[in-house]
Amino acid sequence: MLLKKYIPKKVSDIVGQYKGIVKLSRFAKGDNPKKAAIIYGGPGIGKTLAARVFTSENDFELFEIPPSSTRDKKAILEKLKPATQQPSLFGGNKVILIDELESFSDRGGISALIDIIKNTKFPVILTANDPWKSKFRNIRKYCEMIEFSSIDYKEIEKYLSKICESENIEVEPVVLKKLAARSRGDVRSAVLDLEVLSKDKTKIRDEDVYELFRERDENIFYAVKMVLKSFDARLAYQSLIDSKVDSSEFMLWLDQNLPQEYLEPRSLRDAYIEISRSDIFSSRIVRNQAWGLMFYSKLFVTSGVQQAKSQVSQNISHYSRPDVLMKIFEFSNKRRKMRGIVDQVSGKLHASTTLLMRDFYPYFNFIHEKNPKMGKALTKYLDSD
Repeated sequence: MLLKKYIPKKVSDIVGQYKGIVKLSRFAKGDNPKKAAIIYGGPGIGKTLAARVFTSENDFELFEIPPSSTRDKKAILEKLKPATQQPSLFGGNKVILIDELESFSDRGGISALIDIIKNTKFPVILTANDPWKSKFRNIRKYCEMIEFSSIDYKEIEKYLSKICESENIEVEPVVLKKLAARSRGDVRSAVLDLEVLSKDKTKIRDEDVYELFRERDENIFYAVKMVLKSFDARLAYQSLIDSKVDSSEFMLWLDQNLPQEYLEPRSLRDAYIEISRSDIFSSRIVRNQAWGLMFYSKLFVTSGVQQAKSQVSQNISHYSRPDVLMKIFEFSNKRRKMRGIVDQVSGKLHASTTLLMRDFYPYFNFIHEKNPKMGKALTKYLDSD
């Protein structure tokens, strides 16, 4: 399986996060006065993976607290405090990894964590999707902020090209572009698509991509119908397998179409409980690279949701695509354009890309829309040496 075969074993293998990994390396090796760092960015872009691969590659001992652990004050002091004081079992370097800062249960937990960071003998790495919430204001003062950016489709295209070269897969260049663009920054999804296309083929052509996505669109509607309109658990599960859509995306399809089918409040509630259970397993899979748990994620989102209803709705349903997928795609395109602009002008304005995206780009875009002449003059100034 290509996905398992090409899980990064070195930090240089992680796609699209060179700047973040350089900062992570410098921090972990002690080139920073702060004792803790927060790696932040969207889900599934390699934050936890980078910390694990870095420690393994550099022979650091890794002490990890997964997000499933209790995050209240008492548990933190019992589990984490000794680890930050005791030396490595083999006398080498050591790193403390705390996954998903958002899962801390109370303010006492955050306060206890700050006290531990102040006194730790070893670097502490935290991961977060959004560390800019007000409840994390105090802890940010003690942490180096390391941003992991959303992965550009061109980086994914290059990665797929390397896999094809290594596996002797002959492929038309346009195929890789389409797979990378459709993945919306998800490397794993792009590799899975490549694996499906390369099965029993000597060469992958553009028409193969069209057939794959057309067939997938047909199968996904059938899978949604089998979950919402039948009671055959095996058929529901198999329909999702045949659709070749991962359970996380299938959750969005069900979320979009459930309310028109499950008209009883109890059935609708139970169905969303099953979806939440599937989501928990999907998070564990991504976080721990535990692909053996995929069965449970798919089971809950198909058979679990299916069996939550007491009767089948007699409505003639017309299922629709998830609105959120289109919004995510539109947002990612806007963000990619935004980042490209601020990357070009960061040197001129002597500011970080994060700051420019927040404080500069909205006004820059507004000026271009409302006063094109002034916008052109501003662009010319920023492009000048």
